[in-house]
Amino acid sequence: MKHIYIILMCFSLFSSCMEHNEIKKTKKNANKNLVKQKNENKEPFNECSLDSIKMLTTDYNGIKFYTENRLRGNGVVELIIKKNVDILNLDKTLFGSIILNNIEEEVYDIKLPKVIVAREIIPDIEHRVFSFDAEQPEMDKEFLIVYINKEKKLISKKANRYKFSSWEVYIKSGFVHLTPNVSKTTKEEQMYYYQALKIKGDSMQIKSISKTSCDYVEEYKNVTKWIKWKDNSCKLITIDFCY
Repeated sequence: MKHIYIILMCFSLFSSCMEHNEIKKTKKNANKNLVKQKNENKEPFNECSLDSIKMLTTDYNGIKFYTENRLRGNGVVELIIKKNVDILNLDKTLFGSIILNNIEEEVYDIKLPKVIVAREIIPDIEHRVFSFDAEQPEMDKEFLIVYINKEKKLISKKANRYKFSSWEVYIKSGFVHLTPNVSKTTKEEQMYYYQALKIKGDSMQIKSISKTSCDYVEEYKNVTKWIKWKDNSCKLITIDFCY
């Protein structure tokens, strides 16, 4: 009888251990699934944040044109539009077009989706800006490879006038405005406009510009400093032009 009690006690202890291990295993798997779910819900690595209001450049005939913080390609292509422009998908089908009008108030009839993301498009008569992130023009014999709505599109090189600028040249041709995403900057420094003096990878040396340099400048204090202006391909600054 004594042996039977011992066997029953051992069996009971073994069952309790097995049950405890199963509970631990279940909790461990649940934690793994929770971590996995959290990771899946995170934004992709290096995905730039987009503020749809602040990134809106213009609204033209029902089309909203946005810029973005992601830098794509090797630089920027600016189209000088003197005649109709066709924009193609990579398979050479038509994506959209920019048609010259004879109407003074509306110079262009733009046939594109209702929302466009590109470096900077301001089609009105005063500006006529059509700038796109782009690959080096030498990458294709016939076409410019530009980025619209975060995808590659094609524009004929032979049929259009254009100017290509590397990212460094493009940024130095405009003015830099700091955002709260730039570390070690004060709120006052975020009110000034700057000229880019040197660019080395993710670092940039900037110098504030006076009110006489551009009509947009409202505040000025002499500031020269190095900043982190981008994180890989995500810019942390805004680039403005004194049109």
